[in-house]
Amino acid sequence: MNKNRSRKLGENMSNKCNGKVILYLMRHGQTILNKARRTQGWCDAVLTKEGIEVAINAGLGLSDTNFKSVYSSDLGRAATTAGIVIKENKASEHLELRKLEGLREVYFGKYEGEHEEIMLRDILSYLNVSSFAEAEEKYDFQKEYCNVCATLDETNEAENYDSAISRVMRTMNAICSENAKDNGGNVLVVAHGGIIRLIIDHLDKSFNIREMDNAGISKIIYEDGKFTVESVNDSSYSEKGKAIRNIMV
Repeated sequence: MNKNRSRKLGENMSNKCNGKVILYLMRHGQTILNKARRTQGWCDAVLTKEGIEVAINAGLGLSDTNFKSVYSSDLGRAATTAGIVIKENKASEHLELRKLEGLREVYFGKYEGEHEEIMLRDILSYLNVSSFAEAEEKYDFQKEYCNVCATLDETNEAENYDSAISRVMRTMNAICSENAKDNGGNVLVVAHGGIIRLIIDHLDKSFNIREMDNAGISKIIYEDGKFTVESVNDSSYSEKGKAIRNIMV
């Protein structure tokens, strides 16, 4: 066989095997620590009744989406949420949840379980600003809230920005590289509000997201080794599922 022709055939086969990955990056349902407004990084808590309900709603809203794979953080609140979505899905076959440590929330060290207002007060005080608006104006705040927590943590266990973004993007790249094979497809990833904000800020600063809703979904496209943020914190899937449940009653 002609060597040039052989090379071209190989290239065509490679292009056919590698496809676009559509990531549905979802925050877990509300937990008892969320409801109590306590900092929740690597410490974990069960879903509230409301958290279970919104996860069911999101699952129903996504029930007609054919997922190639499902991943979650290895923390219980994310894994439980992912399990609910899998249970409600009708379009996919043989989905098996893969729990990954790399998808965990940022680790906040001494602030784990602390009242959120105390951690946030300490961050603003350290940065010598009086409000979030001022902090965002003066600093790259998605980075600084991690770095300040790490600086103030006497246990020396809290993650700084570089540590958190490196391990989660390494995990995201591995997920996408694996699922780009065999023409790509839809992939559900259930993680946490803080780490999702870091991912989006790392990929596209124009969104400037401060809050992430429980069960809110951000859609990210991975193609030819590049990420593109398509939408952020979309609650329409939960709203669609809630409407479906209302009809069923």
